[in-house]
Amino acid sequence: MKRVCYFHNPAVAGPFRGYELSTLDPTPYFLESASRWRRRRAQTRLAALLKAEGVDELYRERDQDYMRFVGDFVDSYRNAQLVIMATYNPVHPEILHTGLPQPTKILGFVDDPYSTYVRGIPYLWAFDGAFHVSPGYNSNRRFPEALRQWGCKASRWFPLVTSRYPQFEATEGFFRERDIDVVYVGASYGNKITRLARLKKHFGERLRVHGRWSFGGHVGWLRGLAGKPVYPHWVSALTDAERRALYLRAKIGINMHLSNEPSETGNVRMYEVPAHGAMLLSDKGALDSHETIFTPGIEAVFYDGIADAIEKIEYFATHPAERIAIARAGFERTRRDYDFEAVLQGLLDWASALRRQDAMHE
Repeated sequence: MKRVCYFHNPAVAGPFRGYELSTLDPTPYFLESASRWRRRRAQTRLAALLKAEGVDELYRERDQDYMRFVGDFVDSYRNAQLVIMATYNPVHPEILHTGLPQPTKILGFVDDPYSTYVRGIPYLWAFDGAFHVSPGYNSNRRFPEALRQWGCKASRWFPLVTSRYPQFEATEGFFRERDIDVVYVGASYGNKITRLARLKKHFGERLRVHGRWSFGGHVGWLRGLAGKPVYPHWVSALTDAERRALYLRAKIGINMHLSNEPSETGNVRMYEVPAHGAMLLSDKGALDSHETIFTPGIEAVFYDGIADAIEKIEYFATHPAERIAIARAGFERTRRDYDFEAVLQGLLDWASALRRQDAMHE
């Protein structure tokens, strides 16, 4: 059984189809021994792991807690076959290069383009390959091309399917018997609130919005203090079970990405909506990269701007047969091509077949 560090997703730890997956949580190294009055500084140093400049500072200052963590990390995975940084990379690239010469190392690009130059490119030289969750990067190039330009010789697309979806029977009633026109479940990032405010103003109670929004779900109101358009409604968080139940009642699940212009595509919601039988209505990715995930008009519907989204929601709300046909096709595509275990195994098998950079130059 091949030993794999899959950082940082404890949910997948354990044996998996010929692999033994584990991770090492850096949190206890910074917080467990911190006294109450030093806890805030410890939390700041822990948060520094999310950015390359923070990792570099901790490494160069030989921060005691950080060095204990990376020391144990090296000891734990020195003889592993794979080290996959699937969320972010907390280990300084010089340590990866000198301390972990044996494992094949894979870097995940998961929050791009916003994190590309923050916790992606600065580390890339120490890795043997990379995966990207978005097929698109910007209006000039898709992600595989961008990675090649940054010096990465081996890359793979990794659909961002983060959990095992429940298995549903695809009956006619499963797609038809739904009583909520449109739902959005997600966090309150940037200009998304402005877009959601326009949708809510038009649809009112026909649109359900949920998520873990800051300030107890009232951040939409508080934006007015900064002179920004407000979302004048309280937004409540959902448990996993409540989110699944909501999607099963939804006719349409609207998706939007953080960028205002077509850029990244393929967030968690993009797979979660069709996996529960709702029709996916999503914004577009750069260079039509969204079309590599779902076929437009067949498996999902894509919109240009909020005015277009409103028009399309109204259309499919009054054309149930067309909506159901697209929802069914999206559901089947998700079940066929975006199964969690198949996607994860594909990544592990691909990474296992790569040769280490050091070996290439021996």
